[in-house]
Amino acid sequence: MQRGFGGLRAPVRRARPWGVRRSAWEVGVEFAGTEVEALLAVCEHAPDLVAVSDFETDRVSYLNPAGVRLVGLRDGADARNRTTAEFFTDVGLVQAPEVESALVRHGRWEGLSELRHFETGKPIPVSLATFVLHRTGGGAPAVIAAIARDGRRWEDQERRLHHALELAAYRAREQHAVAELSRRAVDGQLTELLAAATTAAATLMGVQCTSVSRPPAPGDPLTVLAYSGQLPRPDTFAPGTGSQPGYALATGSVVVCPNGEDETRFSTGSMVRRGLRSGICVPIPIAARPAWGVLTAHSARPRDYTDREVSFLRTVADVLSATIGRIDAETRLRYQSLHDPLTGLPNRALAYQRIATALTTAHRTDARIAVLLIDLDEFKTVNDRLGHAGGDVALIGLAERLTGAVRPADTVARLGGDEFLVLCADMAGPDEALDLATRIIEAVATPDPAAGHPLTFSASIGIALSGPVSTPEELIRRADLAMYRAKKAGAGRYSVYRDDDGDDADRVLRLSRDLGTALDDHGDHGDHGELTLAYQPLFDLRDGAVVAVEALARWTHPTLGPISATEFIPVAERAGLIGALGLWVLRTACTQAADWQDIADVDIRVNISSLQLHDPRFVAQVADVLAATGLPATKLGLEISEAGWIAETAHPVDTLGALHELGVAIALDNIGTAHSTLTHLGCQRPVFSCCKIDKSYTASLPGRRSAAIVSAVVALAHAFHATVAAAGVENRAQLDALRACGCDLAQGFYLTPPMTADNCTTFLNQDPPPHTHPF
Repeated sequence: MQRGFGGLRAPVRRARPWGVRRSAWEVGVEFAGTEVEALLAVCEHAPDLVAVSDFETDRVSYLNPAGVRLVGLRDGADARNRTTAEFFTDVGLVQAPEVESALVRHGRWEGLSELRHFETGKPIPVSLATFVLHRTGGGAPAVIAAIARDGRRWEDQERRLHHALELAAYRAREQHAVAELSRRAVDGQLTELLAAATTAAATLMGVQCTSVSRPPAPGDPLTVLAYSGQLPRPDTFAPGTGSQPGYALATGSVVVCPNGEDETRFSTGSMVRRGLRSGICVPIPIAARPAWGVLTAHSARPRDYTDREVSFLRTVADVLSATIGRIDAETRLRYQSLHDPLTGLPNRALAYQRIATALTTAHRTDARIAVLLIDLDEFKTVNDRLGHAGGDVALIGLAERLTGAVRPADTVARLGGDEFLVLCADMAGPDEALDLATRIIEAVATPDPAAGHPLTFSASIGIALSGPVSTPEELIRRADLAMYRAKKAGAGRYSVYRDDDGDDADRVLRLSRDLGTALDDHGDHGDHGELTLAYQPLFDLRDGAVVAVEALARWTHPTLGPISATEFIPVAERAGLIGALGLWVLRTACTQAADWQDIADVDIRVNISSLQLHDPRFVAQVADVLAATGLPATKLGLEISEAGWIAETAHPVDTLGALHELGVAIALDNIGTAHSTLTHLGCQRPVFSCCKIDKSYTASLPGRRSAAIVSAVVALAHAFHATVAAAGVENRAQLDALRACGCDLAQGFYLTPPMTADNCTTFLNQDPPPHTHPF
């Protein structure tokens, strides 16, 4: 707020006694007695305005008759108690900071300003001199102002004064406009900021219209995004030389057109049709890219645009550029938060949002939606074979095939890893979801000729259909349960959620929890709790001698009774317990086999999960167990199923190689149940010393086809110096067929069933060594 005439704001000290030196900013004058009366008479008859204002209250306490006439008041009483700010125009008040600073430093100020006429409101350019008056006795100081109109220099002074004051006012308005735009740029919407920018430019520059435009794509006409000014509003500007904005965007430079009639660089046809004669265009820059768009101002008359106006428009364009950069960054972050970075598909968060939206529509229209949860079978081993980069390429290709298999309106999302989701809205019926699942399975299984590898894939799919009160979380949970049941049924299948799937899920959860408890109860060793080992001998088909014993894990649940290994082993793998379970089996079996070495020269065979091969601690664990039990490494054989193994893996190959170097025998189990080949046994992977034919082939003997397959396996294995064992021998015909095919080893209930450790000890302790009747 202005303090007295001239704008004094600084505190003024009390007057000191005569003879005491004052600092420069306190310099003033003091009068007493008859001198005051004389001074008052001078002021009353002075031809120029003289005013006194109170420093503390900012109120005018005296205005002489010349001043009353100059500003159009009735009399001196009319002036009293008005604030000094009321006497100045807005332009005059611009001087206040400069005046205040001079009074603080020097105690006086002289210069040009602008009063206002109270009746007409017209500005009155004046010369102003102001100083601080200290009252006798230390009262509150006053501000004295003497204001004159110099007739001899009036026209020149008025011109200079108006120019200076208008320039100051323009700067103030410009700074205010830029500050307001900058405030909006922090968190405002782009459309609002563009409108504010065009309005500010039109108002400040006094032009007929302003606009912001940009092309939807390079080479397209520029679409007008914001516009202020006279109608009609244009929709587009021609690109390139077809218009001034198009030319500015093409050249990336400021383009000033003082008079359209003289313009030769670009067409001015659109300007003429709209009654415009001049214009200025400023590109809106974007870092490291072509200009985003163009800020344009057009006038109805020819005019030169000053450097200050160009600078102002550049500043506005920079504010818009900063806002566009912020919004682009926010858009990218929002996109990244809702999309998978590898495939570009919607992620889990966006999938949930779209399911929620689809359910809202379905509940309103009594429609149904379907959620399909897709899990790629054995993809971890594929990732090991191809490497992470190759696995990523495979996932990108699979994502493209999934997108191609669904309807355009369906959503394909990647939930993470090798798990995908498909949202099928507006279904005609449940059969449509089943048809979609079939197409997806076929699309996943179709080889990609551009992939550069021969691998094929399969997927297990769970399907959940919405009900009247379904939620996204419930649908995905149901699809997951159905997918788990499909996976148990075999690779490349789909299942629709059933009410009893919830019971299966509860059982899996219970088994996971109780299996962990059973492992904790066993501690580091032991075979007398819920978990035990059964032992089944492996016989040499030439002479019937027992050459090895396979350890088989058994679990007797305290309330559920015996749990099949085909059920609790997958539970252990899914619950992350397979490492602990496998280590317990290995330690218990090796301890027992070490005791048997005194009565029989037999090996011990232990089944391991492919997940254990991915554990970098596994080789050390095997070495520790052998050292702790005293069992020679050559007496231990580890069996891994063919379905859990694919050639040319990275870490598992190193693991098997290290075990082979340790002296442990490696066998490939369940030959014939997966899509791998027996070249794994050869020079590429010479770590396998045995392969075991799956019992499904044994059961088909002595059929011609099965016999041919077994004979081929035997011939190839023998070529690679590996033995062949057959599982599941149930009768004499199967035994004879295996011997005829050249099979080396066999086991099965026909030979001897799995038995306890004590019974197996008795069996091995027979003298002479056990030879069962089939031999």
